[in-house]
This record gives sequence, structure tokens and C-alpha cells, in this order.
Amino acid sequence: MIGLFGGTFDPPHLGHIHLIQSLLKQFNFSKFYLIPNYRNPLKTKGPAVTAEERLLLLRTAIKGLDSRIEILDWEMRKQEPSFTIDTVKYLRTLHSEPLTFIIGDDIFSQLSEWKSAAELFQLVDWMVIKRSEEIVLEPQQLMHKLGIFDSHFVDKNHLAYSQDQRSIRFCDIKALPFSSTQMRSELRELWKKNKLDDPPQGIQRSVWLLIKEKRLYSVG
Repeated sequence: MIGLFGGTFDPPHLGHIHLIQSLLKQFNFSKFYLIPNYRNPLKTKGPAVTAEERLLLLRTAIKGLDSRIEILDWEMRKQEPSFTIDTVKYLRTLHSEPLTFIIGDDIFSQLSEWKSAAELFQLVDWMVIKRSEEIVLEPQQLMHKLGIFDSHFVDKNHLAYSQDQRSIRFCDIKALPFSSTQMRSELRELWKKNKLDDPPQGIQRSVWLLIKEKRLYSVG
């Protein structure tokens, strides 16, 4: 099983690292791709720093971690809005192993808005990280919106569909209280107050040193 974890990583923080390490410990991934996007097509505002800078920060953040972690910069190299269906089709040309896409439950409820969502559901399995007790959209409601009517729960955290060839697993992993939006705000405040000795809680020191060196997130 190959894990796929996409995002803007603007910047990467300990919440990302904790989730990645928890998944690698809990599940038998042979490889775990981090997929930084060039630009999220569902967002009107682009990332705060360049693609090259985000890529460098992400490489710094995962240095020395599990050897199964690999950055796939394919979406960045295309230099255009990133659609998951295109990335998955590209990865299908490289791997015959099952692909499992990891997302939060907040994003899961929006999957019907993704490009070629119904086709995407036939190409990958899903691992959904529970971030709240509130269910925004029942899984089978989403499946029906995508024209998939044979889904059924194997157990309370495992939904199978497409004649049991595909699955969605719901994972309880305690998230750390960090977000990239929060990190950007705190970084701007540190620059503004010239308090640059220590990183904000949630940013690795190695990442912080690179942010300082390149004066990232000082404006905007």
C-alpha cells in the first residue's frame, strides 16, 4: 500500500509531522508520498511563499525521518493548478500497488466538488482522518452523489464499495493543535516584533532557521 498525502505545506509544521509518523506507525505503507501542490484550484488565494521555497521547507522538515517518506514534486513542476485525478493517473503509471489517499474529514465532505471525483474513487482507496465528532456529510451520502450505490460498512470505521474492490477507512488520530494559517500569522507577528530567537510552537527549529535565513512569511 502506497500512501498519498497532499497539501500546500505553507509552511510545514509539527501537525503534519505528527500525522505522518502516526500513520506510518499504525499502517503498513511501503511508501508514503508527500505531494505539495502548486496551487489549490478550489482556493482563490495562492500560497504565501514560492513553490521552490515551500519545497525546500518540506525537505528540511522531513530530513532524518522514516525512509519510506518521499516528496513527489510533480504537481509543482507542472506550475499550474493541481488536480488530484491527474496526479493519481501519473502515479498509476509508476506503481501497480494500491494507492491510498489521506485526507481530513473536513475535506472528505467536499470530495464531490473535485475534478473527476467519481473516476478518482475508482482509482484509489481513502483514509479519512477524523478531526471532529461532528459529521458534516454521511459517507454513503457522498457515495450516492458520485453515483456509487453499492457501498456498505464492513465495520464502523471501514466502508467498502465497487464490489469490495475499494475502501474508505476512518482513522482516529489525535491531531496536534497547529495549522499552516495559524503558523503564518504567528510568524508575521514574530517578524513584526523582531522576536526571532525561538521558533513559534509548532515549527521545527531546522525549518525556523531556514525561514529566518530567507525572511519568509515576514509580510502578507
